[in-house]
Amino acid sequence: MNLKFNRLALSKFLRDWGVLVFSVATFTPLLVTYLAGSGTRITETQNQPQQNSPRKEAVLPDKNPSLSPPIPITEAKDKGRSQMAALIPTKTKSAPASLTSVKTTTKNTAPPTPVKTAPKPRTHGQKMAVPVGYTPPPLEIRVAIEQDINTASVGVSTPGSILDANGRVLQSIAPNEGVWLNPTAGGLSMGNTSLPQMIFIQPQNNGLVYVNDRWYRGKVLVISQGSSLLVVNYVNLEDYLYSVVGSEMHPTAPTEALKAQAIAARSYALVHIIRPASPWFNLGNTQRWQVYKGIQSEYNTGHHAVNETAGQILSYRGGVVESLYAATDEIVSWAHGGKGMSQTGAYDLANQGYDYQRILGYYYPEVSLARLVLQR
Repeated sequence: MNLKFNRLALSKFLRDWGVLVFSVATFTPLLVTYLAGSGTRITETQNQPQQNSPRKEAVLPDKNPSLSPPIPITEAKDKGRSQMAALIPTKTKSAPASLTSVKTTTKNTAPPTPVKTAPKPRTHGQKMAVPVGYTPPPLEIRVAIEQDINTASVGVSTPGSILDANGRVLQSIAPNEGVWLNPTAGGLSMGNTSLPQMIFIQPQNNGLVYVNDRWYRGKVLVISQGSSLLVVNYVNLEDYLYSVVGSEMHPTAPTEALKAQAIAARSYALVHIIRPASPWFNLGNTQRWQVYKGIQSEYNTGHHAVNETAGQILSYRGGVVESLYAATDEIVSWAHGGKGMSQTGAYDLANQGYDYQRILGYYYPEVSLARLVLQR
């Protein structure tokens, strides 16, 4: 990898984050990670009605537009990837109306009965109601959404720009007009236009950015790595969680299970902001990390779960917990040595009337809930 760009990325990272100090709750610094062991359970339940029955319908939030692939304005060579649609459909795409119309993976199937039946956990500590006026800190996470690809089709939903590594505008992009990026010996090519080795695609006015077959919030970094491309999505942590919750759990899962998933995913992501997987990105977008599909996997139920647990993470002795989880107890036992949350187990506990705090207390003993605060 080009050393010049490594230094540039490191310098930018240090400049943006060097003056920030993470803390949980009020004053506790986030410096270490912990894999949960056995012991006492965490916070007591909130005294409010729980909504534990699966929702019969999960729809996209109203603020999300119905989007189609941009119309390509440059002809793409066939490199083993399907070309973008030539026309934008006149009819908008409807959101999934029922369980059967939602694409699922093994993780997102309806929950079977867990192998082990959880006893009612003991609880202690303070309630974690969202404080009035609390807003999660504006943390940005870098997610590798494409690696080792030969070409990338990109576009924006609002007027946008192609920027160089220093933020200078190189070219404008019109809404819903797709362009193809390819690696070259000295950088990137976009049709007959030569671009630097590293560029950002930045939509305006909170628009979305298109990469291959998906739309994403935030902006994307495209890096030429010789004969291949790396594409990284820079996105707000809470916005990132909207997609992760909808990808990792079925959108009609019990509300309290979705909330537990949101907190586990937030803690896991924060660990990788502190301890990135690469100089270029914090984590990937597959099951190796956390599944992330852009707005394709955002639902109203996931938005609700993330918003209702705003900024909450799992903490142990002042550190943030790397909250591992998997689909079933068997996978947790095999992959994580029994330390982590079973998603189907969380479904079952929620259906028994457990709130998200008690679900987390069962799967992550000896930890507590804390809230992110950013101090300068």
